[in-house]
Amino acid sequence: MLRPRNDVRQEIAPVRNLRRYGGSRLCDRETRTYFSAHDLERLVRKGVRISIREVETDRDVTDEIIRPNLQ
Repeated sequence: MLRPRNDVRQEIAPVRNLRRYGGSRLCDRETRTYFSAHDLERLVRKGVRISIREVETDRDVTDEIIRPNLQ
């Protein structure tokens, strides 16, 4: 016997795209706000998905930034 499919869908949070400038400043260009390490940690712990790219090289540095902040 087939069971009815549960149509409860979990929404995936949009990715917050941040840019890292010289001096390790993090900026959200959409909202034009800067983030401290504490702000970043709070967002990650809330479940917000984060992507961080360097301005000069466009290299993804998300893991380099987030992992040390959550230890």
